[in-house]
Amino acid sequence: MDANTIATIASAAVSLLIPYLKSFGEGLAKKAGEEIGSKSGETALSKAKLLYETVKAKFSAKPDMAKTIKALEKSPDDGDTQATVRFQLKDTMATDESFTLELANILKEASEAGVDTIFHTTILGDVQNLVQMGNVYGNVKI
Repeated sequence: MDANTIATIASAAVSLLIPYLKSFGEGLAKKAGEEIGSKSGETALSKAKLLYETVKAKFSAKPDMAKTIKALEKSPDDGDTQATVRFQLKDTMATDESFTLELANILKEASEAGVDTIFHTTILGDVQNLVQMGNVYGNVKI
C-alpha cells in the first residue's frame, strides 16, 4: 500500500481514537449510545471500541508501542502523543498489510455507522463562523 494511503488511515484512526478515549469506552460512550437510542449509535460506538482494541492489541506486542498507547489513554488531547501514535501506526502498517487492511475496514464500517456524528464536540473561544455538515441531533444549544 502506498505511503499516502497509510498516512490517511493512521490519521483517521487516531482521529477516531481520541474522542473514544476521552469518553473511554464503557462509561460515557455507553451513556452516549443510550442517549442516541439508535442501533446506528450502538454500532458506531462498537466500531470505535473495535478500532481501539485492534490498535491496542497490535501495540501491546512491543513495549515502546504499549507505552505510547497507554500515554494516549491517559492524555488523548496531547498532540505529541497523538503524533507518536500516528508515526507508530504508519511504521507498523508499512510492513503489515493485513493490519492495514483491518484498520481500513474498521474505519470504513465506522464511517458507515456514523461514528463521526456520535461524539460530543465542544468549541471554545471566539467562533465567527461554524459550519456543521450533516445532521445534528440531541441537545443542541446555540
